[in-house]
Amino acid sequence: MRYSEALPHVIVNMAMSVDGKITTYRRERFALGSDYDRRLMDLLRTRADAVIIGAGTVRHDGHPVLIRYHDLREKRVARGRSPHPINVVLSRKLDMPTTKPIFEHPDTEKIVFTTRAAPAARLTRFRRFADVVVLGGRSLSPRAVLHDLYCRRVRNVLLEGGGELHFAFAKAGVVDELYITVTPRLIGGASAPTVLDGKGFLAAHHPRLRIISSRRVGDEMFLKYRIVRD
Repeated sequence: MRYSEALPHVIVNMAMSVDGKITTYRRERFALGSDYDRRLMDLLRTRADAVIIGAGTVRHDGHPVLIRYHDLREKRVARGRSPHPINVVLSRKLDMPTTKPIFEHPDTEKIVFTTRAAPAARLTRFRRFADVVVLGGRSLSPRAVLHDLYCRRVRNVLLEGGGELHFAFAKAGVVDELYITVTPRLIGGASAPTVLDGKGFLAAHHPRLRIISSRRVGDEMFLKYRIVRD
């Protein structure tokens, strides 16, 4: 359950194959969804104050989280907001390169959350590219991350991968909604990432969902779910 303290509203947004994969076992970078899906992704980014990704996503992709459609970006700026949401990265040990484009883009605010397990030299290096927040303990608490962001006036958060990150936030009980695009592909592979990886939930602890909307566009299905709170 989500506790009573004030936290941002959290949405998972992900496109997947019919068999639940979000990329191949080689973590290839390719467009899984259609142009319509990418437009929807940008609409969700436009509404978000911050987008969170994990260190694995940075290592395998590393591109900044941007609002790519000019008209959506203009509308966001016209409302007095930054052109792009805050790019937030979670990394327990900062074991990722600072040379990735996400850390070099000039038009994004960047925050990296890490722990006391991160070496001092890496902390110094990353502070040249981002605001680095060291949380207490040796593991990253989704609740602590969200609390810090809420104190920065972040009210809407988007999670964009990977599956380990999504599982951590779902396990912590802080995910509110999921936007899932089912694309007409089969990817397969026991080691291929899925929407929700991590250790997984046993039957007695499955988070329950309520479907809010569904839409078919071409051969894709666009599904919106809300987490059911007990």
